[in-house]
Amino acid sequence: MNTSRLWWATVAAVVLPGLAACQQPEDDPLPRDIAGDRGTDGGSDGWDVPGILTTMRGVVWSPGHVVPISGALVYFALADPPPIPDHAYPETCIDPPSPYFAFSAPDGSFSVNAAPGDYRLVVQKGQFRRVRPITVPATGPVDIPDEPTTLPARLADGDTIPNIALSFALEAGDHIEDVLAKLTMGDVDFDNRLVRSTEPFDIYNIAPYPSSDTLLRDLSLLMTYHIIFFPCTIAGSPQLSDPTAPLADPAVQENIRSYIEAGGRIYATDMMYDVFEVALPEYVDICGDDAVLDDGDEEAWSYGETMHGWTSHGYSVDADLSAWLDAIGAGHEELDFLGNFVWIEDYLVRLDPEPGESAGPKIWVEGDFVLEPSRIVPLTLTFQHGGGKVLFSTYHTVGEGSSPGHVGILPQEYVLIYLIMEIGVCTAPLI
Repeated sequence: MNTSRLWWATVAAVVLPGLAACQQPEDDPLPRDIAGDRGTDGGSDGWDVPGILTTMRGVVWSPGHVVPISGALVYFALADPPPIPDHAYPETCIDPPSPYFAFSAPDGSFSVNAAPGDYRLVVQKGQFRRVRPITVPATGPVDIPDEPTTLPARLADGDTIPNIALSFALEAGDHIEDVLAKLTMGDVDFDNRLVRSTEPFDIYNIAPYPSSDTLLRDLSLLMTYHIIFFPCTIAGSPQLSDPTAPLADPAVQENIRSYIEAGGRIYATDMMYDVFEVALPEYVDICGDDAVLDDGDEEAWSYGETMHGWTSHGYSVDADLSAWLDAIGAGHEELDFLGNFVWIEDYLVRLDPEPGESAGPKIWVEGDFVLEPSRIVPLTLTFQHGGGKVLFSTYHTVGEGSSPGHVGILPQEYVLIYLIMEIGVCTAPLI
């Protein structure tokens, strides 16, 4: 196994402005640069690491304290970290800026051995970051309260969240904004839907917000966002513009490529595959004719089994995602993924990529295919292009799509929660 190539695919890392971090092996409890020396002169990068350290432990929680978060970086700093860039940017992986750090386990728990003193406790995954003052006493262990280790839902002093744009879907479409609201990124109404105007992110393509056409045609506007959601939808009222028609314009295609190359992240579901397939056709082959806009929709509508959406019986194929789903009680096997309308025919695989090339998409979830029950197809994948990423699922994040919304969180929505943060972590730079 070529571990130097595999590292980037399996790292559980967290974005820092100009800094990121690498997962240590489970049998190596200390960072490699200090594991061999715990004396007073054994510091890392000028740190003074004494012989006696205090164990500080806790649990990292999602925004809204809804679910524990795995793979989050927790570290003790002497000062506030530099601000996260307020725009799309590439993020590469280097060591943490402190010898006192850990990554949260699948159940969100962590334990850090730190020297007594006053610090800034930094908890981060992707562009979600909370910074709080903390004192490490001379004796322990110390259980850290949940407030400083709960990732924020809104911008505030010491709290950072990604800049998010979301193109609103038709009523029967994929309403990712409702999942964000359940993470307290907005209020939830009696129908379990987002109360619009309470969200800390930008909505497009429904009044009184701007159209998605406005967003797609303005590269400078695209660049202001870390993540842009394009949930499954088709053209129709009350949308302000056809969500896919602008994608036929070469200038819009170039904007999308430039945004992703610069470090932007796109999260698309189901019938919004054109947002990446038209601009970057080499990575993923969706059903239908790739050269014809919306042809995957036409292909899906031509079969009675798929025209109204279908349920795939699936499972997680990523070890870290599986461990997290098991830890939170959702389980990673025998999962029903509701609201599939298109399917993935093929995707790029490079067995021996050149330096700066992507090996191809990473598969997170797969399941059976209603037209050929014995066939297993990818349901959720990500691929990297330049400094950014694309995440695509063939199913509606929120299930079958209906109003009112449903109570609680579906297994496929847990996958979204995991990947919203995972899509923001550091990666190897690609040319």
